Amino acid sequence: MKTSDSRRNIKKIALAVLIAAIIIINAVAGVLIFLDIQVMKSPETTIKIDIQEINAEEALITTTLWIENPNQFNLIIKNFEVVTSTTDGDEVVRMRIDGGEIVPNGNRTVTSSAYIGFNGQSPELLTTTITGTVGMRFFGIIKKTMPIEIKVITSIEDIIKDIALPKFHIEGNFGEITQEGVNFTTVIDIENPNSFDMNVEDFSVKIETDTGENVGNFNIEGGIVAAKSSIVLKGEGRILIEALNAEVLTINVSGGVGMKIAGINKSLSFSTEAQIKIPHLEDIFSMDSPTEALINADMKLTRHGFLNWGFTSYMILEIINPNKIALVARDIVFSIYRVDKDEETLIGDCTVEETEVGPENTTIIPAEISLSLKSLLKGQRRFLPELPDGLLVIVRANVTIPGLDQAFWVGVSGYQDLHIYT
Repeated sequence: MKTSDSRRNIKKIALAVLIAAIIIINAVAGVLIFLDIQVMKSPETTIKIDIQEINAEEALITTTLWIENPNQFNLIIKNFEVVTSTTDGDEVVRMRIDGGEIVPNGNRTVTSSAYIGFNGQSPELLTTTITGTVGMRFFGIIKKTMPIEIKVITSIEDIIKDIALPKFHIEGNFGEITQEGVNFTTVIDIENPNSFDMNVEDFSVKIETDTGENVGNFNIEGGIVAAKSSIVLKGEGRILIEALNAEVLTINVSGGVGMKIAGINKSLSFSTEAQIKIPHLEDIFSMDSPTEALINADMKLTRHGFLNWGFTSYMILEIINPNKIALVARDIVFSIYRVDKDEETLIGDCTVEETEVGPENTTIIPAEISLSLKSLLKGQRRFLPELPDGLLVIVRANVTIPGLDQAFWVGVSGYQDLHIYT
């Protein structure tokens, strides 16, 4: 009996000790859990939203999370989901991010991508909500979890801010000059560096001088520039003749560009300019029909007084103007040179008043120069007066357009052989 009672007492004592141990373990575990929960720090999370690709119908959006564990125990992340919606609540994209564990004082980067499209709508803002569960592990089996939710508001303007405007290369070519002005052609090479088509609307061209004077305006018809491609557009107009007085012209091109980006219709305005130098006046006139000048001289013996004999050269300058604008010949000088072998000596000249030559017309400009016998006779040859080898007639003029400061020199010459002795 005593032995049986002793055994019962030992069992009771052992059971009590076991129960007490379990209570103590649970109490300690509870305290540890409580303490760990109290000292648990929230993970530090950084979010980045990038556009990897974009075209007319959709854009590839990549969401990257950098999660850092500042605690002394492992963190568990799971059930992460990214949902992007408009301000009206319309869901644009939903994607899941793989979970896992982050070691103490460690970090993890998780990335997920998805295509989004807006089907013609253009919301101003997008709300990206990231939800998931963050927890901790105790003794390898005990877990404590808590939900996490992060919202990021993104402006649509931020998504498409990296869209590149088309690149412009502008050239200006001068054409025919008429009474109404100077024909002018603008050539614009437009390059689209984006991965979607761009619709260049009709745009305006304004041309100014280096003093800011507006000398011409006209429009150029737009066109569609395919993705990663280019087109050349041309526009013709007329600028004022006075524009040729400037040294430099500025061509200002402005207009709008329409495009469809990820299903959103978007338009942007642009303004660009280029400068061109004014060419020389003679380079503008048609080389196929150049301005021509012809000279004709007639020498006659004349007498000035009883013994004062000489010669008078009656000359005619004929100017043929094939252009559709009047020309002005200024500073017209007729000159006669005697030619003795390689030597030329001026023996007479005269100046003629400014003369206008009508468009597509011919004008005759007369002149006369009196020459003394002394200027023609030089020494003797075989007991006879020595005449020059010949006479050289040169006419020079400064040709311009009425109202212009710019001008160009033209000249014409004629030679008459005077070898009358063999």
